[in-house]
Amino acid sequence: MAVPQNELLDSLESKVRHLILLNEEQRKEKAAVDKDLQKCEEELARVKMSEKSWREKYMHLLVAKTISSSEEDSKKTIARLSRLEREIEKCIALLNE
Repeated sequence: MAVPQNELLDSLESKVRHLILLNEEQRKEKAAVDKDLQKCEEELARVKMSEKSWREKYMHLLVAKTISSSEEDSKKTIARLSRLEREIEKCIALLNE
């Protein structure tokens, strides 16, 4: 037996409305996830900057300790200063590019 066209249209309309509601829910959920992702990325950037700052402070402490060491550590001091000089030269080369 054939189903009346009005029932088919009503059923189709109901299903389309349901899909539209699901789509709206998914959009809201995606927006919330995107917002959380952005917060996480900002936090990660902040932590990376903090890590970089601490690493620089640590390197400064190492240099200060090495420079103020006794003459026994003069080879370490020379090696460390040479390494720092190479790093500075690399940075300058990158800036010149």
